[in-house]
Amino acid sequence: MVKTSGEISTSFPSFQKIIPPKDRFWADPFVIFRNDKYYIFFEELIYSKNLGHISFIEMDKNGNYSEPRIVLERDYHLSYPSFFEFEKNLYFIHGSITQSKSSIEIFKCEEFPHKWNFYSKIVTDVPMVDTTMFQYNDKWWIFACESKADNTLKSKNLHLFFSDHPLSKHWTSHPKNPIVSDVRRARPAGQIFYLDKKIIRPGQDCFNLYGRGFSFNQIIKLDENEYEEKQIEYFEPNWDENFIGIHTFNYDCGCTVIDARIKRNRFL
Repeated sequence: MVKTSGEISTSFPSFQKIIPPKDRFWADPFVIFRNDKYYIFFEELIYSKNLGHISFIEMDKNGNYSEPRIVLERDYHLSYPSFFEFEKNLYFIHGSITQSKSSIEIFKCEEFPHKWNFYSKIVTDVPMVDTTMFQYNDKWWIFACESKADNTLKSKNLHLFFSDHPLSKHWTSHPKNPIVSDVRRARPAGQIFYLDKKIIRPGQDCFNLYGRGFSFNQIIKLDENEYEEKQIEYFEPNWDENFIGIHTFNYDCGCTVIDARIKRNRFL
């Protein structure tokens, strides 16, 4: 779902629906504004393959959009393409978990928007999902949810790492880890952003259902020794009887995107 309204919007009933074919789902939308267009990157999973890859659509300011194009596939699941920029280059980070390894991976954009190459691995000793990079006070911070092999979708522990350089292989685990232990808001739900001079971290509510809703959590204190946040607003899909969850929130230059879980029969 998307809205090109100029400002960050939470008027979700007015959002434009973009619905995938019934043989797949789309999730984790992240938006980047380039060349007077919006590029919405997301996880695409075809049910018959059961393996996520990263695709994107182009959208103009009137909401007209292209067919999706695949930009990155691996031999393991890809999702949650969280972006950051450094020295005029664009990257995204991804928590990779397989039976034999776990790490946070960095992919670099070689030719926007369709060419992304593996760059490096960082934080290789802790299995993490929904990794989100944020720059603050001359430090780079990674927020990521601890993954449990038996309960990944219900992960409740949010971890924080910091470094002087986003491409460094040397990241320090925050002494307060896990900084949040609450399945109702720990798991990242999009890029960290500023709203009314407040730093907002979107967090997923996975208590009764994975991706049931999300909250806006204001970061009160963030440094190498302390972390504090408080929930200031909560959203759930109460405007449409066919929706059973909302899961990710992102914004860039006039475009707000979220994803929603909808009731439908994939076989009809």
